[in-house]
Amino acid sequence: MKKIVASIFAASLLLLGTQAFAQVIPGAGYLHVIEHSTGKDGKAVDPSHMNGFYLGASYNFRLGDYFGVAPGFYVDVLLQGRNTANGVIIGGVPLNVSSAYHYTEVDLNIPVNFSFKYDFSENGAFFVYAGPTFQYGVMARSTFSSNVSIPYIHVNDKGSYNHYDKDNGDTKPFNILLGGGVGVQVGDIQFLVGYDHTLLNVDRVEGFNTGRHQIKAGINFEF
Repeated sequence: MKKIVASIFAASLLLLGTQAFAQVIPGAGYLHVIEHSTGKDGKAVDPSHMNGFYLGASYNFRLGDYFGVAPGFYVDVLLQGRNTANGVIIGGVPLNVSSAYHYTEVDLNIPVNFSFKYDFSENGAFFVYAGPTFQYGVMARSTFSSNVSIPYIHVNDKGSYNHYDKDNGDTKPFNILLGGGVGVQVGDIQFLVGYDHTLLNVDRVEGFNTGRHQIKAGINFEF
């Protein structure tokens, strides 16, 4: 795996000397992640859905009139949560039960995308891109709380769990994704949609396999 990473970055560096010009392209957008897992028995677990956003920038090196390579640096933020509340009356005594669960994930991403761009007018262009993304998770934490109450009696419970903890966590922070996307450019603004698919099993639990599909839609600014 280290050889693959080194080879991609070495190829990118060699290409830098052949460029006519380069551009910094900041961007941001919406992110939807679908996480799939299989258990020890090989059966699929219900997929988990998370929404969030990404922001960052890439450094686009043009290779002639049509092709380019764009290493970049982006931050992903994913959020998931649910709240429940139930109330019943037992023997004339009201019983209220509520719970809350929240998940927050922050990942650093280094994509290396290769692109093809076609200018169909003076201010318009169509482009496609593809390449690997090297991802490292800096935070993945679940927090939960529950509350049970009857008149004059309240019971609360709170806790949190670090999924990336090297001793007790259930998720590996490092991942490699492979994907691509398409977009159109109007003036200096690019509109794009993309898809990434995991290449590694990020589950630390023996016998389990977890990967993710990533869908994104965003806007870039080509200055």
